[in-house]
Amino acid sequence: MIKYSLFLLVLTLGLTNLHAQKKSDLLLEIQNLKASRDSINNLYVVSKKRETVSKTEAESYKAQADELLETNGQLMQNINNFTKASIEKSENIGKTLESLQEKEAKLKFINDKFSGHDSIALAILTDLKKTLGENSTINVSNGAVVISLNEATRNGIAAKDAAADAQLTKIATVLNKYLEALVIIEGVSNTGEFDVALNQATLLANKFQKQFTISNSRLMAVTKDGGFTEGLNIRISPKFDSFYFQIRELVKEKK
Repeated sequence: MIKYSLFLLVLTLGLTNLHAQKKSDLLLEIQNLKASRDSINNLYVVSKKRETVSKTEAESYKAQADELLETNGQLMQNINNFTKASIEKSENIGKTLESLQEKEAKLKFINDKFSGHDSIALAILTDLKKTLGENSTINVSNGAVVISLNEATRNGIAAKDAAADAQLTKIATVLNKYLEALVIIEGVSNTGEFDVALNQATLLANKFQKQFTISNSRLMAVTKDGGFTEGLNIRISPKFDSFYFQIRELVKEKK
Protein backbone atom coordinates (compact mmCIF):
# COMPACT_ATOMS: atom_id res chain seq x y z
CA MET A 1 0.00 0.00 0.00
CA ILE A 2 2.83 2.30 0.89
CA LYS A 3 4.56 1.39 -2.35
CA TYR A 4 1.49 2.18 -4.28
CA SER A 5 1.10 5.54 -2.57
CA LEU A 6 4.73 6.35 -3.27
CA PHE A 7 4.24 5.43 -6.87
CA LEU A 8 1.24 7.73 -7.14
CA LEU A 9 3.16 10.48 -5.43
CA VAL A 10 6.09 10.10 -7.81
CA LEU A 11 3.72 9.92 -10.78
CA THR A 12 1.89 13.02 -9.61
CA LEU A 13 5.11 14.92 -9.10
CA GLY A 14 6.34 13.78 -12.49
CA LEU A 15 3.15 14.89 -14.19
CA THR A 16 3.30 18.19 -12.34
CA ASN A 17 6.88 18.73 -13.39
CA LEU A 18 6.04 17.73 -16.95
CA HIS A 19 3.12 20.10 -17.02
CA ALA A 20 5.23 22.88 -15.60
CA GLN A 21 7.91 22.17 -18.17
CA LYS A 22 5.40 22.17 -21.04
CA LYS A 23 3.95 25.46 -19.82
CA SER A 24 7.39 26.97 -19.67
CA ASP A 25 8.10 25.71 -23.17
CA LEU A 26 4.83 27.13 -24.38
CA LEU A 27 5.56 30.48 -22.85
CA LEU A 28 8.98 30.47 -24.46
CA GLU A 29 7.47 29.52 -27.76
CA ILE A 30 4.89 32.27 -27.39
CA GLN A 31 7.65 34.78 -26.68
CA ASN A 32 9.53 33.53 -29.72
CA LEU A 33 6.41 33.84 -31.85
CA LYS A 34 5.83 37.37 -30.54
CA ALA A 35 9.41 38.25 -31.38
CA SER A 36 8.96 36.76 -34.86
CA ARG A 37 5.72 38.66 -35.26
CA ASP A 38 7.35 41.92 -34.21
CA SER A 39 10.21 41.27 -36.61
CA ILE A 40 7.75 40.52 -39.40
CA ASN A 41 5.80 43.66 -38.57
CA ASN A 42 8.99 45.69 -38.68
CA LEU A 43 9.90 44.15 -42.02
CA TYR A 44 6.39 44.93 -43.28
CA VAL A 45 6.66 48.54 -42.16
CA VAL A 46 10.07 48.84 -43.81
CA SER A 47 8.70 47.20 -46.96
CA LYS A 48 5.73 49.60 -47.04
CA LYS A 49 8.08 52.56 -46.65
CA ARG A 50 10.25 51.22 -49.44
CA GLU A 51 7.16 50.61 -51.56
CA THR A 52 6.03 54.19 -50.98
CA VAL A 53 9.49 55.52 -51.83
CA SER A 54 9.68 53.31 -54.92
CA LYS A 55 6.23 54.41 -56.02
CA THR A 56 7.16 58.07 -55.53
CA GLU A 57 10.39 57.56 -57.45
CA ALA A 58 8.52 55.71 -60.22
CA GLU A 59 6.00 58.55 -60.51
CA SER A 60 8.86 61.04 -60.59
CA TYR A 61 10.66 59.05 -63.30
CA LYS A 62 7.41 58.79 -65.28
CA ALA A 63 6.87 62.55 -65.02
CA GLN A 64 10.46 63.16 -66.15
CA ALA A 65 10.01 60.67 -68.99
CA ASP A 66 6.77 62.38 -70.06
CA GLU A 67 8.50 65.76 -69.91
CA LEU A 68 11.40 64.40 -71.97
CA LEU A 69 8.99 62.96 -74.52
CA GLU A 70 7.19 66.29 -74.79
CA THR A 71 10.50 68.17 -75.09
CA ASN A 72 11.72 65.68 -77.67
CA GLY A 73 8.48 66.10 -79.62
CA GLN A 74 8.87 69.88 -79.61
CA LEU A 75 12.50 69.52 -80.61
CA MET A 76 11.58 67.23 -83.52
CA GLN A 77 8.89 69.70 -84.59
CA ASN A 78 11.41 72.53 -84.46
CA ILE A 79 13.88 70.45 -86.48
CA ASN A 80 11.17 69.70 -89.05
CA ASN A 81 10.22 73.38 -89.23
CA PHE A 82 13.87 74.35 -89.54
CA THR A 83 14.45 71.72 -92.23
CA LYS A 84 11.38 72.89 -94.14
CA ALA A 85 12.47 76.53 -93.85
CA SER A 86 15.98 75.59 -94.95
CA ILE A 87 14.64 73.72 -97.98
CA GLU A 88 12.39 76.65 -98.90
CA LYS A 89 15.30 79.05 -98.39
CA SER A 90 17.54 76.85 -100.53
CA GLU A 91 14.88 76.72 -103.23
CA ASN A 92 14.48 80.51 -103.07
CA ILE A 93 18.25 80.94 -103.24
CA GLY A 94 18.32 78.54 -106.19
CA LYS A 95 15.59 80.52 -107.95
CA THR A 96 17.38 83.78 -107.17
CA LEU A 97 20.64 82.41 -108.53
CA GLU A 98 18.84 81.15 -111.62
CA SER A 99 17.22 84.56 -112.09
CA LEU A 100 20.58 86.28 -111.61
CA GLN A 101 22.18 83.95 -114.15
CA GLU A 102 19.42 84.73 -116.63
CA LYS A 103 19.83 88.46 -116.05
CA GLU A 104 23.59 88.12 -116.33
CA ALA A 105 23.16 86.28 -119.64
CA LYS A 106 20.83 89.03 -120.89
CA LEU A 107 23.25 91.76 -119.81
CA LYS A 108 26.10 89.88 -121.46
CA PHE A 109 24.07 89.62 -124.66
CA ILE A 110 23.30 93.34 -124.59
CA ASN A 111 26.89 94.21 -123.78
CA ASP A 112 28.16 91.93 -126.55
CA LYS A 113 25.73 93.55 -128.98
CA PHE A 114 26.89 97.03 -128.00
CA SER A 115 30.50 95.92 -128.23
CA GLY A 116 29.78 94.31 -131.60
CA HIS A 117 28.19 97.49 -132.92
CA ASP A 118 31.09 99.56 -131.62
CA SER A 119 33.50 97.15 -133.27
CA ILE A 120 31.63 97.38 -136.59
CA ALA A 121 31.58 101.18 -136.41
CA LEU A 122 35.30 101.24 -135.64
CA ALA A 123 36.05 98.86 -138.51
CA ILE A 124 33.97 100.97 -140.93
CA LEU A 125 35.68 104.15 -139.73
CA THR A 126 39.12 102.59 -140.13
CA ASP A 127 38.37 101.29 -143.63
CA LEU A 128 36.91 104.61 -144.78
CA LYS A 129 39.89 106.59 -143.53
CA LYS A 130 42.25 104.20 -145.31
CA THR A 131 40.17 104.32 -148.48
CA LEU A 132 39.27 108.02 -148.59
CA GLY A 133 42.35 109.37 -146.87
CA GLU A 134 42.90 111.17 -143.60
CA ASN A 135 41.80 114.49 -145.07
CA SER A 136 38.25 113.31 -145.77
CA THR A 137 35.51 114.57 -143.47
CA ILE A 138 34.53 111.50 -141.45
CA ASN A 139 33.07 111.65 -137.95
CA VAL A 140 31.37 109.37 -135.47
CA SER A 141 27.98 110.47 -134.14
CA ASN A 142 25.62 108.45 -131.91
CA GLY A 143 27.34 105.19 -132.79
CA ALA A 144 27.25 105.86 -136.56
CA VAL A 145 30.05 106.79 -138.94
CA VAL A 146 29.15 109.97 -140.86
CA ILE A 147 30.78 110.98 -144.15
CA SER A 148 30.22 114.62 -145.10
CA LEU A 149 30.54 114.94 -148.90
CA ASN A 150 32.28 118.04 -150.17
CA GLU A 151 30.61 120.44 -152.56
CA ALA A 152 32.43 119.08 -155.61
CA THR A 153 31.24 115.55 -154.96
CA ARG A 154 27.69 116.75 -154.24
CA ASN A 155 27.53 118.72 -157.49
CA GLY A 156 29.12 115.88 -159.46
CA ILE A 157 26.45 113.32 -158.52
CA ALA A 158 23.84 114.62 -160.97
CA ALA A 159 26.44 115.57 -163.59
CA LYS A 160 28.05 112.12 -163.43
CA ASP A 161 31.41 113.71 -162.81
CA ALA A 162 34.35 111.27 -162.98
CA ALA A 163 35.95 112.54 -159.80
CA ALA A 164 32.65 112.28 -157.94
CA ASP A 165 32.09 108.76 -159.28
CA ALA A 166 35.58 107.77 -158.18
CA GLN A 167 34.89 109.05 -154.67
CA LEU A 168 31.52 107.31 -154.51
CA THR A 169 33.10 104.09 -155.82
CA LYS A 170 35.52 104.08 -152.90
CA ILE A 171 32.68 104.63 -150.45
CA ALA A 172 30.53 101.91 -152.06
CA THR A 173 33.45 99.45 -151.87
CA VAL A 174 33.57 99.87 -148.09
CA LEU A 175 29.77 99.72 -147.79
CA ASN A 176 29.68 96.40 -149.64
CA LYS A 177 32.10 94.94 -147.09
CA TYR A 178 29.60 95.51 -144.28
CA LEU A 179 26.34 94.09 -145.59
CA GLU A 180 24.60 94.41 -142.22
CA ALA A 181 25.21 98.14 -141.97
CA LEU A 182 22.38 100.59 -142.63
CA VAL A 183 23.11 103.50 -145.00
CA ILE A 184 21.16 106.70 -144.34
CA ILE A 185 21.71 109.55 -146.77
CA GLU A 186 20.89 112.92 -145.20
CA GLY A 187 20.09 115.95 -147.30
CA VAL A 188 20.91 118.93 -145.08
CA SER A 189 19.20 122.27 -145.81
CA ASN A 190 19.76 125.68 -144.24
CA THR A 191 17.14 127.46 -146.34
CA GLY A 192 14.10 125.35 -145.62
CA GLU A 193 14.09 123.87 -149.11
CA PHE A 194 13.81 120.35 -147.80
CA ASP A 195 12.38 119.02 -151.06
CA VAL A 196 15.57 119.97 -152.88
CA ALA A 197 17.72 118.38 -150.14
CA LEU A 198 15.57 115.23 -150.19
CA ASN A 199 15.81 114.99 -153.99
CA GLN A 200 19.59 115.13 -153.80
CA ALA A 201 19.65 112.45 -151.06
CA THR A 202 17.29 110.25 -153.10
CA LEU A 203 19.44 110.67 -156.20
CA LEU A 204 22.50 109.42 -154.32
CA ALA A 205 20.53 106.52 -152.83
CA ASN A 206 19.40 105.46 -156.31
CA LYS A 207 22.96 105.71 -157.56
CA PHE A 208 24.22 103.47 -154.77
CA GLN A 209 21.49 100.94 -155.55
CA LYS A 210 21.73 100.83 -159.33
CA GLN A 211 25.38 101.58 -159.99
CA PHE A 212 27.01 100.01 -156.96
CA THR A 213 24.47 97.20 -156.25
CA ILE A 214 23.83 98.18 -152.65
CA SER A 215 20.58 96.58 -151.46
CA ASN A 216 17.62 98.92 -151.32
CA SER A 217 16.68 97.47 -147.89
CA ARG A 218 19.86 99.04 -146.50
CA LEU A 219 19.29 102.47 -148.03
CA MET A 220 17.25 105.36 -146.69
CA ALA A 221 17.02 108.96 -147.92
CA VAL A 222 16.05 111.62 -145.38
CA THR A 223 16.37 115.35 -144.91
CA LYS A 224 17.02 117.56 -141.92
CA ASP A 225 17.48 121.17 -140.94
CA GLY A 226 21.14 122.09 -140.95
CA GLY A 227 20.71 125.40 -139.14
CA PHE A 228 23.44 127.50 -140.73
CA THR A 229 24.92 124.68 -142.82
CA GLU A 230 23.92 122.63 -145.82
CA GLY A 231 25.30 119.52 -147.36
CA LEU A 232 24.92 115.83 -148.02
CA ASN A 233 25.90 113.23 -145.44
CA ILE A 234 26.20 109.47 -145.60
CA ARG A 235 25.44 107.96 -142.19
CA ILE A 236 26.58 104.35 -141.80
CA SER A 237 25.46 102.41 -138.74
CA PRO A 238 24.57 98.93 -137.55
CA LYS A 239 20.89 98.05 -137.83
CA PHE A 240 19.77 99.52 -134.55
CA ASP A 241 16.14 98.71 -135.27
CA SER A 242 16.76 94.94 -135.28
CA PHE A 243 19.01 95.37 -132.26
CA TYR A 244 16.26 97.30 -130.47
CA PHE A 245 13.68 94.59 -131.19
CA GLN A 246 16.07 91.90 -129.96
CA ILE A 247 16.64 93.78 -126.73
CA ARG A 248 12.93 94.48 -126.29
CA GLU A 249 12.01 90.81 -126.67
CA LEU A 250 14.83 89.84 -124.35
CA VAL A 251 13.64 92.23 -121.65
CA LYS A 252 10.02 91.10 -122.04
CA GLU A 253 10.96 87.47 -121.38
CA LYS A 254 10.11 86.18 -117.89
CA LYS A 255 9.42 89.55 -116.38
